[in-house]
Amino acid sequence: MEYFNWEGIAALVLGGLYGCIFGAIPGLTATLAVALFIPIAFFLDPIIALPAIIAISSVAIYAGDVGSSIARIPGTPASAAYLEELFSLSRTKGPLYGLGISAMGSAVGGIIGTVLLIFGATAIASLAKQFSSFEYFWVAVLGLTAGVFASGGSSLKALASLLIGILFSTVGIDPTLGFPRFHFDNPNLLGGLNYIVAMIGLFGFAEVIEHLYVGRKKVEAENQPQGSAIREFYIVPLVFLLKEKWIVLRSSLTGVVVGLLPGAGADIGSWVASSVQKMNARVNDKKTEDKAVLAGTSSNNAAVASAWIPALSLGLPGDTITAIVLGVFLMKGITPGPLLFDEQPSLLWSLYITFILANILLLPVFGFLTARIAATLIKVPFSILLTAISAICIVGAYAINNSLFDVWVMAGMGVVAFVMRRGGFPLAQVVLGMVLGPILEQNFMVSAIKSRWDMMSFFERPVALLLMVLTLVIVAVGVRVKGRLG
Repeated sequence: MEYFNWEGIAALVLGGLYGCIFGAIPGLTATLAVALFIPIAFFLDPIIALPAIIAISSVAIYAGDVGSSIARIPGTPASAAYLEELFSLSRTKGPLYGLGISAMGSAVGGIIGTVLLIFGATAIASLAKQFSSFEYFWVAVLGLTAGVFASGGSSLKALASLLIGILFSTVGIDPTLGFPRFHFDNPNLLGGLNYIVAMIGLFGFAEVIEHLYVGRKKVEAENQPQGSAIREFYIVPLVFLLKEKWIVLRSSLTGVVVGLLPGAGADIGSWVASSVQKMNARVNDKKTEDKAVLAGTSSNNAAVASAWIPALSLGLPGDTITAIVLGVFLMKGITPGPLLFDEQPSLLWSLYITFILANILLLPVFGFLTARIAATLIKVPFSILLTAISAICIVGAYAINNSLFDVWVMAGMGVVAFVMRRGGFPLAQVVLGMVLGPILEQNFMVSAIKSRWDMMSFFERPVALLLMVLTLVIVAVGVRVKGRLG
């Protein structure tokens, strides 16, 4: 096959390394990495460019966990879903173990997503084709509801954090009617608050302020296991993964289902899977944190693969990365759709093999390298890392839009997070509200306008009704679990 040449393999390896670097730095996301690669991709053959893009996205999603394990700064919105659990694991059991679970879970989830991509792309995409604004509205409600009960503390405080995030998401131009709002006559706010900038401030800069206020870190990495790096990163996480295979399977399928919905992607899949796992956690379970990380990481890479299903079958982007890839397809004269499977089978099989190699080889290899670096950095006194964290926050916030205003937004979000942490309000739900808020609002308004404000239309479609029932089930289970823990 055309794929098996030194150029394709070099593109795969270099793409993985490039994605590893980008994903590990807060603010430099997988989408940004792919976007910056596009000017180069236009001059490359699709057999070379597409494997590089797949490697970049797959590895970058995993690498977003590196910042979480070292300094409580998620590299991607998907990483924020299990931030506290991964950070705690890295501080108590070592970053090799924590990132080992992340890498192994990501690899298996990605393989499951790829298998479904190979055998069911056209069939599964037909399901996504049935989704309208009503179904997308209920998907957003489902994700927000799961986020409320995923918090380990008060559900009311989690709901308050979620509402704050939704409020932040309303800044700027109304996505449906086009009216400016909450911009306070500042043109910089017309584009809204970037949730990546907010995330850097909420988790990264807030950690700097917290350290300056408290004077020392409350949790230190002192009681970490001293076993071999190979054992801690590969063997122990693999044994745990085999023991909890049903969590991996359930979370991967969740990621696949969410990923195949146009516009959803790995971020929402990770939040839903990790939230469901946290809600199902048993009292006195010593592996609660491990399972939450495994669920989130299995889901996000499964969603990365399944996002290609609507892109290849229908020409609809499953996420922002596949939206960019569709542009590459069209520039190369490739038309996505059902005919692609008959006209260019070699290209499709090259994509399939790339996904498998990226998950079997690149994630374990690059994952181990980043985990070794993290294991070294985590031993450095936090006071020394403080300057580096501050610089990364500032550079990361500025790099997204090349805007100094974003740096001030990031700093403001750090102050907001500091105040919220004093009151015991969770921060991850703020990010969830900012991510799902626009999806919720836009699909509600579109559905309401086209049904002439007939609210019963939200309950008439079978899939929408099913999603509503699932939302009610999550509420019932969440209330019961909270009552049992309380």
